Amino acid sequence: MQKDNKTSLSDIPFSEERNDFGTERYVNGLIRFIEQSDAPITIALQGEWGSGKTSLMTRLERALCSGSESKFIGIEINTWEYSMMSSPEVTVYKILSQLVRELTHNSGETKKKVSKLLKGLYRGGREAIKMIPGVNVAVEVLNVPTELATANDEIDTASLAELKSELEVAVQKNISEANKRGVIVFVDDLDRLNPPVAVEILELLKNIFCINDCIFVLAIDYEVVVKGLEPKFGKLTDKNEREFRSFFDKIIQVPFSLPVNSYRPMDFVLDSLVNIGYITGVEKGDDRLRKPFQEIVEFSVGKNPRSIKRLINTLSLLSCISQCGKEDKNDFVNTLAGRIANFAIVAIQVCYPKIYKMLALMPNFLKWDSAISTRMNLHIQNEDEENLGWEDILEAVCAEDSYLSQRHNDIRNLLYLIQSTVDIDSNGGNSDIEKNIRSIIDKSSVTGISEPVAESEVNQKRLIDTLHRCVSSLIKSKRPDISKIQQKRNTGNGGFYVFYPDDKSLEVIFRPRVAKDKIACEIILATSARRPQRLMGKTFDEIASDSKVNDAMTAIDRCVSPLLKDVYYFEGRTYPESGLGTYFNSFSQEMKLRIDQGWMPDHVSANVSYWINLKSESLFSDKAIIETIADVIIAAYDFRWAATHL
Repeated sequence: MQKDNKTSLSDIPFSEERNDFGTERYVNGLIRFIEQSDAPITIALQGEWGSGKTSLMTRLERALCSGSESKFIGIEINTWEYSMMSSPEVTVYKILSQLVRELTHNSGETKKKVSKLLKGLYRGGREAIKMIPGVNVAVEVLNVPTELATANDEIDTASLAELKSELEVAVQKNISEANKRGVIVFVDDLDRLNPPVAVEILELLKNIFCINDCIFVLAIDYEVVVKGLEPKFGKLTDKNEREFRSFFDKIIQVPFSLPVNSYRPMDFVLDSLVNIGYITGVEKGDDRLRKPFQEIVEFSVGKNPRSIKRLINTLSLLSCISQCGKEDKNDFVNTLAGRIANFAIVAIQVCYPKIYKMLALMPNFLKWDSAISTRMNLHIQNEDEENLGWEDILEAVCAEDSYLSQRHNDIRNLLYLIQSTVDIDSNGGNSDIEKNIRSIIDKSSVTGISEPVAESEVNQKRLIDTLHRCVSSLIKSKRPDISKIQQKRNTGNGGFYVFYPDDKSLEVIFRPRVAKDKIACEIILATSARRPQRLMGKTFDEIASDSKVNDAMTAIDRCVSPLLKDVYYFEGRTYPESGLGTYFNSFSQEMKLRIDQGWMPDHVSANVSYWINLKSESLFSDKAIIETIADVIIAAYDFRWAATHL
């Protein structure tokens, strides 16, 4: 039975020679070097994110440590897995413990000795590794107690020399029993850790695991080491570069940089495009496709395997979506030129999202002018704004971003390629360019990542004025008894005072901010109220059992709780130190935490904050949003009146 084509490429490491991008000479040379090395030795596999370090490590492990004829025992440590949900302290000790377990698994007596040494190392290392103060880590995985050792314990300090000696005994026992030459420890994903933690692990490896017949292969880039050493040496300069390099050289005996410049990815790219059905096997050899596809790859994802996979998977998803609709044989994307242009535009989307956003705003990039310059808030040093061309606009966009600045020529070449592909005449007058590029943009938009909302896209004064006008008007409409609402002035934020009959008021503050891909408007409600004498010194449960307090809390929760639980754009404050790990589900839940933890010994309530999170400024004038804000303010108004009249 013929195997069905796959719609996507997995991001698991390459392990087959056909996927090695033509690097077999380098890989085989490294394998031969390791086979003949005099251990101990440490080898660093260096390369940027997605360049194939893990794939290379997998191939080394299979060649050197797999099968009955292999010469080495292989141990694999994925540092990223150990860092998940762990503090730097726990990460370091989990990795240390796993290495110890792997090296001593056949030696029970040595394992007991090492366990004692680890116990002392754990105690002494808490200070040495700059742990988080006051945190008792759960380290069952380490076989180390969660409490510090007592004075009666046999070991008061951990000796790295003793630990190394015991591990050497275990290693020699293991390789002798298995009839192997040595042990290779593969330590992956160090460059995904926080750089100071990665450096801490490197120091640990240097101090403890310089063990006879042990070879360490680390996936770590020099740039990560530089960042991790900045707290110690400061920013890298010409004057202190030697200190950074010396640290790296003391730990790493052999640096091996992945030969990215020698990668030959196009056979893999074209084979993958055939496998996902984007081109046919016959078209793979057609220079009308092969040449522009090669240029698109060169100008976008380059030779980075992970980025290439992402581009192909994006194309595949868009093709699947297209196939599930009514096919339009006249659709530009279905033509030869259309598939080339589509490939180029999706490559821009994957690698240069800001440029893709500009294409979405104005697909006919040949008409980019001062209008799109204004929309993108660009600052162009050109007195003749009326004669700005698309290349001027592109240069200005790239100049504001260091990454785009480095890739400016590549982006321009991609746009030139799109221009020639859609067959624009010499005057740029092809009436189909807007339609053709728009058809591609409309289809590809589903695979985009939401871009952060730029500060320039949010007019805070206008947003606050909208809230002042609409919210205060609705409050007065819903509650005729509220006759006076006074706008706050000169505070840097928005808001107003909602007055009570006794001329006291509830203070409301609006504080809009850009937060990632949303506009987050914080609404601060001054619901703080002091306790009457009869409730002083009582716990929250005792206070809440008071009928008047209970009625007041129930009333505000009747409004707030459903919003906190069910409304996607409405959120409350979270206190990580409370251990709840989530937003409170009610006003009363937050008050209980504050009172029970002694934050407010003389208050029955405190000020609270809620957030309205929306994608655009215009949504804040939506009727449902205005009504939500007005209802919450009214509920807070009524609660504070009740809380101050207990």
